[in-house]
Amino acid sequence: MDFGKWLQVEIAPEKLFKLEGDCRMLEANGKAGQLAAQLLRQTYRQQEMLQAAVHEIARLELMLLGFQQDD
Repeated sequence: MDFGKWLQVEIAPEKLFKLEGDCRMLEANGKAGQLAAQLLRQTYRQQEMLQAAVHEIARLELMLLGFQQDD
C-alpha cells in the first residue's frame, strides 16, 4: 500500500445518499438544523477516517508479527 493512501477514505454512494437525506431533514429546522446537519456530516467523515486508521494500524501490526496480506 502506498504511504498515506489509507487516508483517502471512500464512502459508498448509498451511505452518502442516506447521510444527505438525513442532513436535509435536519436543515429544514432553521439555523439549529443547519448546524446539526454540518455536525452530522463532519462526524460521519471522522468516523470513516477513524475506521480506516484502525484498519491500517491492524494491518501494520500484522506485518510486524510476520503475517502477510495480499492487496
